Amino acid sequence: SGNKFHILVIIADGQMEVEGPTVSAIIDASKLPLSIVLVGVGDGPWDIMEEFDDHLPGRKFDNFQFVDFHSIRETRNNEAAFALAALMEIPVQYKTMEEIGYLGYLW
Repeated sequence: SGNKFHILVIIADGQMEVEGPTVSAIIDASKLPLSIVLVGVGDGPWDIMEEFDDHLPGRKFDNFQFVDFHSIRETRNNEAAFALAALMEIPVQYKTMEEIGYLGYLW
């Protein structure tokens, strides 16, 4: 990645059936300057994705954010709520990547 920060946005319409490869990929991705935002647009269930968001051990930093689009769609001012939910962890992730040296420089 040339020490450049990237955000990977994944849009999924259902929960995965085999989680092992996904867990490995998320853990491996935590070794790179990469934030992953998964947007669930189907009817779920999304319990595994929520678990990945909060309790996936073995990562160098919390690099995964799950957003349940349907739960946000029903809120008032849903466009702003979606943007906030999707991007709210990015600043902390970026700062962590700086601190652990992924970006090649510190401010």
